[in-house]
Amino acid sequence: MPTCTFCLPCFSASATKNLTKYTSPVKPEPAHHGKETTGSRTDITRPTGFEYAGQATREFLNIVDNVAPIVPVPGFGAAVKIAINIIKACDESQAALESAKELKSRIQALVVMFGDELKGKKEDDIRAELIHDIDILNKDMKSISTNLDKIMSQHRLLLWFYRNRNESKVSECVTRLNHSIEKFTLKRDIDNTNMLTQLEQQNRESHTKNQEQFKLIQLGMDDVKPILNSGQQGDASSLSSRSPIPANLAIFHGRDSLVNDLVNVIIARFESRQHIFLSGPGGMGKTSTALAVMNHEKVKDCFADHLRVWVPCIKATSVSLFLDTLHTSLAISKRTGDIRGNILSELRASPPIIVLLDNFETPWNVPGEQSEVEHLLRDMNQIPHVTLFVTMRSSSPPCGDIHWRHVNLQAVDNTAAREIYTSWHSEGDADPDLSRLLELIGNMPLAVTLMAKIAKMTHLSAAGLVEEYNRLGTPMLGQGLDAENSMDVCIGLSVYSSRMKALPEAFDLLCIISMLPTGTSYQILSKWWASKLRNLTGALDVLKSTSLVEERNSTYFVLPVIQRYILDPSRFKGKVRTSMMEMACAFLKHHEPQIGKMRIATLSEEEGNLEAVLLQATTTDPPHIIRDGLLLLAHYQQYHRPYVHVIKYALKLARDIGDKTLQGDILLCYHGILHALYQCDEALKQAQEALDLFISVSDKKKAAMSRLAIDHSFSYCRIKPFQTRKKIIKKAQAYFKSVGDEGGVGLCYLALGVLFYQAGKFQTALTSLKEAESILQKVKNWPKHAECTQILALVYYWIGQYDLASSLVTSSLEEGKRIGNPARCLEMGRMLGLIMSVRGEYKESLEQFFYCITVCKNELGIMPHGLILEGLGLAWAKLGKTTDALKAFEESQQQYLSQHYNGSEHDVTCINFFLKSLENPQLKPTPVELSAMRRWYSDDHIDKILSPIYMH
Repeated sequence: MPTCTFCLPCFSASATKNLTKYTSPVKPEPAHHGKETTGSRTDITRPTGFEYAGQATREFLNIVDNVAPIVPVPGFGAAVKIAINIIKACDESQAALESAKELKSRIQALVVMFGDELKGKKEDDIRAELIHDIDILNKDMKSISTNLDKIMSQHRLLLWFYRNRNESKVSECVTRLNHSIEKFTLKRDIDNTNMLTQLEQQNRESHTKNQEQFKLIQLGMDDVKPILNSGQQGDASSLSSRSPIPANLAIFHGRDSLVNDLVNVIIARFESRQHIFLSGPGGMGKTSTALAVMNHEKVKDCFADHLRVWVPCIKATSVSLFLDTLHTSLAISKRTGDIRGNILSELRASPPIIVLLDNFETPWNVPGEQSEVEHLLRDMNQIPHVTLFVTMRSSSPPCGDIHWRHVNLQAVDNTAAREIYTSWHSEGDADPDLSRLLELIGNMPLAVTLMAKIAKMTHLSAAGLVEEYNRLGTPMLGQGLDAENSMDVCIGLSVYSSRMKALPEAFDLLCIISMLPTGTSYQILSKWWASKLRNLTGALDVLKSTSLVEERNSTYFVLPVIQRYILDPSRFKGKVRTSMMEMACAFLKHHEPQIGKMRIATLSEEEGNLEAVLLQATTTDPPHIIRDGLLLLAHYQQYHRPYVHVIKYALKLARDIGDKTLQGDILLCYHGILHALYQCDEALKQAQEALDLFISVSDKKKAAMSRLAIDHSFSYCRIKPFQTRKKIIKKAQAYFKSVGDEGGVGLCYLALGVLFYQAGKFQTALTSLKEAESILQKVKNWPKHAECTQILALVYYWIGQYDLASSLVTSSLEEGKRIGNPARCLEMGRMLGLIMSVRGEYKESLEQFFYCITVCKNELGIMPHGLILEGLGLAWAKLGKTTDALKAFEESQQQYLSQHYNGSEHDVTCINFFLKSLENPQLKPTPVELSAMRRWYSDDHIDKILSPIYMH
């Protein structure tokens, strides 16, 4: 994590002065209890050090405790916690034990030494030896802490009575610590002597003020016994001293229905025993939702204030700290030395009670201690009148055998996200770009709140915030030091959690899935994207257990805000980016033989991910990324869903690196995509540029292919004379024949067939097309074979052989559906509608044109061509639905007027006549209008259209 680590000398001066900015107010907490010991002293209550610790010592401990979690060294936080416990114990015992003073001094020096060694370092800079040494020191300090616990389990008076024996034990602790420090690799001098001396002086002054507490030493044993026995009784008044549930957020939207559902679960609990588990990533509002439930009037009616208990577990980084937190939240006064037993006894003796374990992931994920937490949770579950309410960053609840009502909290809907935003920044309600901004941050409540606060402070528009967010990323969302005021801190709690650190491959997998915006399945991860990970299942389990990855319908994905956090260059691993681009190329090469021939389900599902990965390619990446990645993906899109942004980006990179052959190949693909989008004039430009490039590098075969592409554009634009086009085709055919390229020859026969068909030379066209059909089938060029079938069907239509035309088109349409080629389906569907119309099958014709509109919208993502809308209008007109026909003709007219292709003026003339015919069914076309109609309709079909236009 790229943050500076804890530095006590730098931090203490400012943090002590502003302590309340970083910590919650210090409440009296029960001191740490060890496990119950055997012997005659087990019923003696130990006092808490907070009852007489000096103010300077409390501030010192708070500073260290609050800063320790941001130090990225495994074991450091635990070492600090143990050190703090030892210091507390020393404070309590130093009045009776002189050796405790020396032990405390050495521990304080050691904590400062930690900070000095780690000052200004990032996680990657910290040496493995230091981590190892801290681990060894941890073990030694745990042993010292255990010994002190045993000493401190004695009553104060007995601590004084047995001071000689205890002095010996503490001296042994000092000796052991000295030996441990000598082995510890921190060789630097401690330059904080003045600070430690000052703290010691403050501790002594504080101790002096409390000397009267030890006047009890002069009492006799008859006076001691009642005091000892009094510690065994609980205090019923503790119920009323429990802290109240925090108030609800003032701004809380989008969760009302969920809150009501959970409230009903709670109040009906005794009829149907259920505990509540509320999961989700940080920033989704788990705590806010839980508090809204706990403060609901119906819940208050069932549970008095002291029977609704909030247990904030965020800082419970060990089992002992979790027990202390739970002990404090329940306000248990009973102290038997068995804190776990005290908690269970308190709950068993309580009336019906609901316990909210908030941010439970912290104690649950403590390495090596989960089983202890699990046992306590199961014991609490065994108490019939206890309702557990757990919030946690995890996809699965703890203790699967407990009956949970599991709710995985999702982002709020668009309306609620807008309400949250405008509650903070009312001026944003009228911003036209607000929806785009909220979509960018995924409607995550915390992100929306922080973004609204920034808008209010900066007066930036939503568009300006989008620009800034794209530039800065998640650091823009809050500069606070806690998870409620900083998106980075909130996400970082999961990303840098102990579970993530225990399995480094989990972060690699998180980087991988963050690059896949549409999500992916386990099968694709294991076979392609994450195939190099050794422990994919383990990494996936960690990501789900920390709520960094979501699973929906067997698809794994990362939420937008978390995705943006991970993709930040300061965190994202460059090697993952390179590996992902190579894997995308391998994926496409694997499926290359099927591109254009059949529907590839896995490729279709991964298309958005492939785009996202490959559009990150730059000129510094290997050139094959462009050819085997971007160009192959564009070829797939040409046949299945024509888009231009991938091919445009590929062309830009090819031009930047100066590869003319690669540029030409990309331009030919670009030509095909533009034709699929009916942008014929623009397609012609790409083909002409490709021809020039291939001629410049003397690539005759690709030059011949470019000539056929140019003629293909001419066939749509119809701007070249017959002989000119024939010459272009013959030149290409001569080359293919000279090199024995049978497939190329077949393409030339197809081009000649189209030329003769458009010239009205139908018999000659049939000869060329049948030759092309045979060759293309032989060389298995199925996309061009389908195109040949389409032209053959058109010829049969124009010569009046409608049954033969219908048979060819129906067969080609079914094949197009089978292989998943929507472009072919669109053309065949339009032709079938045309043939049905000329045969008088108007209802069937209407269905076909409706099918074409569906293909345009759902599969190709384009507006229907004017010809499709025109055919729809004619079918409605023949069925007497003039209002629908009028709307279809008007839409068709708008399409013709907006596209400006060669011949569009003729199509406008034709549609204008159809519009006038709706008003006057007896209207006859002028010669100009009749010529325009003959552009797409045979004379036989025109007669059917005109006599009469309505069917009554």
